[in-house]
Amino acid sequence: MARAGELLGDRYRLIRAIGAGGMGTVWWARDERIGRDVAIKLSPPESDVTGALGFVREAHIAAQISHPNVVGVLDAGEAEPKRRFLVMELLRGETLAERLRPREPLAVAEALSIAIDVCRGLEAIHAHGIVHRDVKPENIFLADVPGEGRMPKLLDFGCSAPMGAKNPPSGGFVPAPLRADEPSGPSHEGTPRVVGTPQYMSPEQAHGDEDVDGRADLWALGAVLYEALAGRAPFDGTDVDAVIEVVLSEEPDPLPGWVPEGARRLVAKCLEKDRRRRYPDARALRFALEEALADFMGASSTGFSRTRGASVRPPARGRGRSAGLTIGAGFVLFAAASLPSLEVARQAAALLLRATVADAVKAAASRSREAALYEVRPDERR
Repeated sequence: MARAGELLGDRYRLIRAIGAGGMGTVWWARDERIGRDVAIKLSPPESDVTGALGFVREAHIAAQISHPNVVGVLDAGEAEPKRRFLVMELLRGETLAERLRPREPLAVAEALSIAIDVCRGLEAIHAHGIVHRDVKPENIFLADVPGEGRMPKLLDFGCSAPMGAKNPPSGGFVPAPLRADEPSGPSHEGTPRVVGTPQYMSPEQAHGDEDVDGRADLWALGAVLYEALAGRAPFDGTDVDAVIEVVLSEEPDPLPGWVPEGARRLVAKCLEKDRRRRYPDARALRFALEEALADFMGASSTGFSRTRGASVRPPARGRGRSAGLTIGAGFVLFAAASLPSLEVARQAAALLLRATVADAVKAAASRSREAALYEVRPDERR
């Protein structure tokens, strides 16, 4: 049993446990060699063979990916008695699940900007032949990166698998719970096993298809974007079976009227039940998101200006902010910042300037890079 003060691998000093899940426990730790705080995920006890195998698979998958929009894996090792551990970057900020509030949609530009960065992370994951299979607000972390502003990062590879694999190599997984505190139901021998979280699970995952590919993640991101724009999930129900039935047989309600047409179309395309009608890959979806954002921000063939197109948001109901340490889907340690409303607005503006300006400029037709960098306005042209 791990304990505070324990030294792992003669290097990592455990400070305190900050979360636990089926794939192990997560600790806030200190790298004694270089004096850096890190997040450490410890595998389940040796007796839990399935969990241990799943942990090894997750570690191998996560270590393959190196991208700013995917949580970074720094090291791995083995602790006594034969418990493996994974060392990850320590992120400060909040999950998208914490950012969202019921019936309080995000600003359109902020929601599209987050989705663009998530698409970048998915491009990197899919390029390694991996399907994430559990893209959801809890697994999207809005990290506060010094000098960069807020950087969305994909978390938790516990459900990931090579493209085309119905089940992870360790097998034995059941649907993730409807809520974080709800236990998963039992599986039954001889029935298809599905992997993911029901509200964001693609129809092919729900069917237990053997050839699930990256388009399942695009469905999930479409469901996340719908929730961010509408203030509610597109599919819901009283239990796992009810949600899956809705995913397989029903269409979500139309998005609210304030959502621009371009965003409506791309969300609908992501949520096509026939995956052949979705975007072919994450890159194509990212281009569509960039174009929708550029249109919303006022980009056109005459140019793009950062001062145009303020974010449209439904009437505010007021929202509180909490502070403290938090964990995203049992994966890494994060510090949730307590921010007054002006700071929230400042960070949202910083996010847009960092993550979307360049993308929107690329999406605007007949606009040279040099003109974009100097923000030439239409009335200054000759």
